[in-house]
Amino acid sequence: MLAMTGLGCPSPRENEAEMAIAPSATRSDAVILAAGKAEEISTGPRCPASSDPTVGVMTSPERVVSGEPFRVVAAALGDESPLSLQVYEGDRVLAGEFSVRPGVPSAVIGGFERAPAGSMRVAVERGSTVVSCTNVVVAKTPGSDRPPLASRDRVWPIDRAWSPSEEALFSAWVRELFHAERGAELAWKALDEVTSIAARNLLHDHFGWHEDSPDPKVGLDLEPDCADTPYFLRGYYAWKRRLPFGFRACSRGEGRAPKCGRLRGVLGPPEDPPEGANHELAVVQRYFRRTLAWGVHSGNGRAALADDESDFYPVELSRAALRPGVIYADPYGHLFVLVELMPPDGSSPGILYAIDGQPDGSITRKRFWEGNFLWNPDPALGGSGFKGFRPTSLVGSGSPRLATPSNRDLGNEPGYADVSVAQGGLGAAEFYDRMDALITPGTRDPIRALEEAVTALHEAAKVRVTSVGNAEEFFTSHTRIPMPSGHAIFETTGPWEDFSTPARDLRLLIAIDLVLGFEDKVARNQDVFRSAEHSPKELRDALAGTRARLLADPAFELRYERSDGSQWTLRLADVIARVDAFEIGYNPNDCPEVRWGAPTGSPERSTCRRRAPDDQHRKMLAYRHWFKSRRRPSRGDPGPPVD
Repeated sequence: MLAMTGLGCPSPRENEAEMAIAPSATRSDAVILAAGKAEEISTGPRCPASSDPTVGVMTSPERVVSGEPFRVVAAALGDESPLSLQVYEGDRVLAGEFSVRPGVPSAVIGGFERAPAGSMRVAVERGSTVVSCTNVVVAKTPGSDRPPLASRDRVWPIDRAWSPSEEALFSAWVRELFHAERGAELAWKALDEVTSIAARNLLHDHFGWHEDSPDPKVGLDLEPDCADTPYFLRGYYAWKRRLPFGFRACSRGEGRAPKCGRLRGVLGPPEDPPEGANHELAVVQRYFRRTLAWGVHSGNGRAALADDESDFYPVELSRAALRPGVIYADPYGHLFVLVELMPPDGSSPGILYAIDGQPDGSITRKRFWEGNFLWNPDPALGGSGFKGFRPTSLVGSGSPRLATPSNRDLGNEPGYADVSVAQGGLGAAEFYDRMDALITPGTRDPIRALEEAVTALHEAAKVRVTSVGNAEEFFTSHTRIPMPSGHAIFETTGPWEDFSTPARDLRLLIAIDLVLGFEDKVARNQDVFRSAEHSPKELRDALAGTRARLLADPAFELRYERSDGSQWTLRLADVIARVDAFEIGYNPNDCPEVRWGAPTGSPERSTCRRRAPDDQHRKMLAYRHWFKSRRRPSRGDPGPPVD
């Protein structure tokens, strides 16, 4: 079994003392989870003989204190029917504010202003049936507001185990962290900007150490890039919930799927402990910044789908499996983290949202579509696709170790039956068509679908505005960035990785192709894209007219900052007209006017003050065919000779 045996609801005598969450714990924690049998109670609801193992319950802060505010979160995978919860003090129901989140996971979040003295009982209901009972012991006084001394044999204590109910809570936490209404733009300069927002982070200052303070001298500093982001989210949650966590060192996989080594976890003496700080928060900070950030890369996500010695397992293409926290590993090395699947709303199609990190540390929410989520099932590129974290477990007694299950073993565990390698056999057209049907079941209005594609293209172009602007900030105090050779322009380290945009520009070019060729997508899926108003030829003409109108619409304008600080406006029609310029527009040593394709001698380009050196320009011309063919080179490809 992956999960440790849960504790039954405590007896009244047990409620008088502050008990630990698990038998191995020695801390005075405030919460006792009831994952097993629940005894009959004389007040409040009638509890089930055993709680639903797919329903998770957590309270925050870790130490609920009498008279202080607290949160309760309940979440469940599988069944999308809404949950409700009540918190009882004896037979009295505590008043609170509740947010119900339908979908996967189904969740409910309760906020309460004042915890009572003594103990509370949380009852979670689905419909009129109580599916889980949890006792919460309330502390009389707050604990220390400083982190404890660091352990010599682990990065953080492990008091819980991963289970379907814990996975539900993890998904609910991820979704809440990045939730916003459809169409809203979400972007932050770093992950710690998000975790410092109490309204978003359900585990904000969970320990009471001010560990999520925006002050970098006090709070945790989290600045992952795209490969680190999934691990930082999973690791942060595991730390706050005292769960096991680990990762493997993997190869890059040049011409084959990456292979991964032994599992490295939070057990054992912390690597490279910080000097002058011997408390847990400092050790955790160093773990994220050094051990984890230096230990993982994009190859971790592209291990073969059937490879059991990997950090992720492949999931089936279903609503239940594509839950928040699942990653998408594209064949060329970029990683996304799913955060929310929004159902169709009237004439608006469904949207599958994900976030990704960038080399500069920024975090942005993006929608699933062909222009963002690239697909190529070629085994030489590795195992791309949707994947979930293998649950890390603590095994053995005396000197326990960390382990992860194989695909076969995981598929036999209740709550993890979504293991599947089937996506690896899909061609690009079939993959995207399957995803479209999953996100928006039934038929779709082709005109409305084109509008969504143009909106997604606009979103991608706006992200590029930010990326180019970040490079300009860098050049206020620097002069020139060395340019690597061959495939390394897509995958390297240092300022080139941070401020160049070859991978993002290749995605933008693919997105432009999709919008320009949308009629072909509609013709390929006539059973899905139906129009009662148009014949096939009329529909093609209507799509062309709609596209021309949208690309010229001021609502889809872009504004970028030129070299002199002035703003210049482009419409999407201008961007598409300059598509050739984006094939060599990724070099940060070029001024923003050149990177946005301003014509030579134009007023727009008159403010340009910086050009890439001639030797770098010759490289870009030699590598241009990669972008013109919309094909990223294989790892290790030196590229053609440079004149």
